[in-house]
Amino acid sequence: MLRQLGAALSSELDGSGYDGNEQQQHQSESINPMFSAQQDDIDLTEINPLDLFCSSIDSLCGKSIDLTIPHNSGWAERPSWRQNSHLPNNGDNREESRVLCRRGIPPSLRCAAWIINVVSAANLIMSKSDCDDYGTLKKVRVLEHGWDLVLKSIFPDPSDLERAEVLDFGVGHDQLINILMKDHGGNIPERGIQSLTKVLHAARDSLGIEYCLWLPDITCLLLSFMPESYAYSTIREMINEDSSYFLAVSRVEHLAWCKTFADLMRRCFPQTAAIMGQIGALTPLGLDPIMKRLFVTLLKREHVMRVMDIFTGEGAHAIFRIGTTLCCLSHAHLGESIRERCDNAATFWEGVRRFAHSKHFDFEIFLSQVYMTKKILGFRRPVFPRPEVVSRIISENEVWAENNLTNISVHEEKKPLGLVEGDVPLKLAKDSFERLCLARWLPPALQSTKLDLIYSTSHHGRSLEMFYRCCSSSRHTITLMEVLGTDIVIGMYATHTWKSNPDGYGDGGCFLFRLTPNAECFRFKPTFSSFGAEEGDDEKKVTRLQDVGQLMISSESFISMGVGEGGASGLRLNEDLTRGSTSKSMGFDNDELVGPGIEVFDVGLVEVYRFIRDVDNKPVDGDVDPWKGVFE
Repeated sequence: MLRQLGAALSSELDGSGYDGNEQQQHQSESINPMFSAQQDDIDLTEINPLDLFCSSIDSLCGKSIDLTIPHNSGWAERPSWRQNSHLPNNGDNREESRVLCRRGIPPSLRCAAWIINVVSAANLIMSKSDCDDYGTLKKVRVLEHGWDLVLKSIFPDPSDLERAEVLDFGVGHDQLINILMKDHGGNIPERGIQSLTKVLHAARDSLGIEYCLWLPDITCLLLSFMPESYAYSTIREMINEDSSYFLAVSRVEHLAWCKTFADLMRRCFPQTAAIMGQIGALTPLGLDPIMKRLFVTLLKREHVMRVMDIFTGEGAHAIFRIGTTLCCLSHAHLGESIRERCDNAATFWEGVRRFAHSKHFDFEIFLSQVYMTKKILGFRRPVFPRPEVVSRIISENEVWAENNLTNISVHEEKKPLGLVEGDVPLKLAKDSFERLCLARWLPPALQSTKLDLIYSTSHHGRSLEMFYRCCSSSRHTITLMEVLGTDIVIGMYATHTWKSNPDGYGDGGCFLFRLTPNAECFRFKPTFSSFGAEEGDDEKKVTRLQDVGQLMISSESFISMGVGEGGASGLRLNEDLTRGSTSKSMGFDNDELVGPGIEVFDVGLVEVYRFIRDVDNKPVDGDVDPWKGVFE
């Protein structure tokens, strides 16, 4: 299928003249002897063990890694000896290494190969043997010692680490929750969150990085194959002298990179660019799946790792190259479906994700399209602009980004949620400022919706049976309640349909809030500290991350959100919705929602709202899959 789509891709490239056989021949030519397995002339008894590559280790999720190296893969357990290994890693050597990395690095060697790639790219005058040493056992003690010094300076006391939270570097709370709970193989365990926290704090406090949207995902990917010390050292090398080779470390750079991506789309794939431009997929916000999340939400995880194999050697240029080609091929596959079914960037990227996960997507053929060439004056030239050309475009766009910094947001400007006026009078969500607060707290997919009242105690009566019945067809809901005799309104956002389930349900997207006065949102914040257990009582320890899945607990006699000490809840209502209680809960770490020292209160009006799409006035939870049948 991808071979057929390649023809569509070529049609956007004026006279590409692409020869697939020639590309295959190019990839099968000699590879960099630094990684070559051709070491038959070496006496293995004379090998210094310190010259062996260090093996990969999963510090994020603790999963096992295949330590085998495929025969004839071109990879070895140690760098091969070369007479000119003392010479700088010149362009020819780097290109040979890059071609090999495009084929895929064995998982067991990713720790060594990734750090060697980055060191080599960041230190062009460093000799090949010195670059190779970073991936061998020679450097283990040096890197571990340096890491220990960094940790002691940042976390001088164990309590400092216990209080530390995972930094988002501008990616946003909702995306950070997805990173921790979904996008890197599910819930990251406690130890992995601790490792992630350490490395991200070191990147900020030791390396001085304040803003870098790719950094949380890159750190997770590095820790999937590296110990903490190697992940930190790799990030340190990425920002050595010229950080822009790998990372955008300011808002200006990020905006310039987004505009550069859009410019390259228009230059290389004008037909796809026209479609993407119409639906807002080429704006800084519209490019989030690539320019904010580095393909993590688009590609299969094994393909994201393959992208990292390439990125560590070729830098951000590879991301522009892979990203633009992926958009073009997705457009070629989706065809007229885009015009018929897609009217916004989110739907477009969902189509790209579905294509990249379908049987029609072959990653090897895709890469051959990414690195296709065309004949110009008798010579084969890459279709995609050279790195120096892309760098020049970025530099020009940085001037534009500086001038438009206050006019363009990398986060969507919020407006108040709309309201659906129905037969049942609504009260608690009437004020526009309060609906603006709710919009700011909700996930992006719900921020441009309207609130539709589905349950009100003034109309439906006070019973959990009616509450459950009215909420039965709505997955995402906002529950508002007034504290009787006051002007206080508090509530909770649910990510699952309310039902009688005392075992617990819900996920980390749930949150508690106080709407009036002094609006404040209490989001779920997974950390690795324990709560409510005596020292040494391991069986009773409940980590905040493990609390996911028990955020909503309900039965025929109560509904609640958040788990506290001694069976208490973050917010709880009784069976006739007349009495409520609130206390500090694990994960949400909320203050008393009603007021200091007030845990039990009388409940006045209770209202529950669902979300209606503004574009077609249909319930969000009733969405029809726009891509159904396209990928069969």
